[in-house]
Amino acid sequence: MQQAKIHLRKRPRSDLIPIGDVIASLMTDGTLPYRPDDVEIWRVWKEVVGRTYAENAQPSKIRKKQLTVTVTDSVWLQELTFYKETILEKLNRKLGRKAVDSIEIRVGPR
Repeated sequence: MQQAKIHLRKRPRSDLIPIGDVIASLMTDGTLPYRPDDVEIWRVWKEVVGRTYAENAQPSKIRKKQLTVTVTDSVWLQELTFYKETILEKLNRKLGRKAVDSIEIRVGPR
């Protein structure tokens, strides 16, 4: 059996863009739906909401400053709904900036 030969055309070096430049561009041009430093939300979550809340509610995503929090059941959905604004204020204060404009709470797997 004869193997097929694949001919790849090499790009001239001048056409190549360093990966560091691509990543830097994504992080600064607004292409990403979140700021890279938004990962701090996950790091400070337990400190902001407390151990009991953190065991039953976790941030699951942030997009355009809307934080989605997933809770274990409807009881925690109702509980966090009551404290949503307080959590929002404490979280932004802890982060030192207005990272989150709103919080959406959903029941689901963690």
